[in-house]
Amino acid sequence: RDWQFRTNGTKAKHHTLIRGSYHYYRPNENSTRQFTNFKNTVTLEIGDFPPILDVEQESSFGRDVLRQGVKNWLKLAEEHYGIKPVIYSGLEFYQTILKGHVDGYPLWIAAYSGKHRVKDVDWTFHQFTERVKVKGVRDGVDGNDFNGTLAELSEMCKK
Repeated sequence: RDWQFRTNGTKAKHHTLIRGSYHYYRPNENSTRQFTNFKNTVTLEIGDFPPILDVEQESSFGRDVLRQGVKNWLKLAEEHYGIKPVIYSGLEFYQTILKGHVDGYPLWIAAYSGKHRVKDVDWTFHQFTERVKVKGVRDGVDGNDFNGTLAELSEMCKK
């Protein structure tokens, strides 16, 4: 759990930013317990972004167990929040392990390749760098493209 989670969420809402929460998936831990931790922490309000599941590591129990756990977490999140979660993963990990097993979910792909250079994956978001400069922020931040319009981004959010 992020000890600044509540404070950051309140501040984001105050500044009318779209708020979102993600869960870093631990491949060797029970997916239902992981989701229970998430739902006990995250309450979605109207206008909030869907839950994001960050999947970046293989399981010591094998790929089938990993995929089964990921699908379970996604199903539990969709049932609980009434909104389709987003999957975040690195390009190579997605292509070799997740592709074909999590179809139908919006994909946020991390590939530090420059803007609009991921062509062989149907991505909703593309994280293309971690070095964007933002006024008031000392270090570089993640740069992302959205494959759509502002209206389509709003449509993804909780109704």
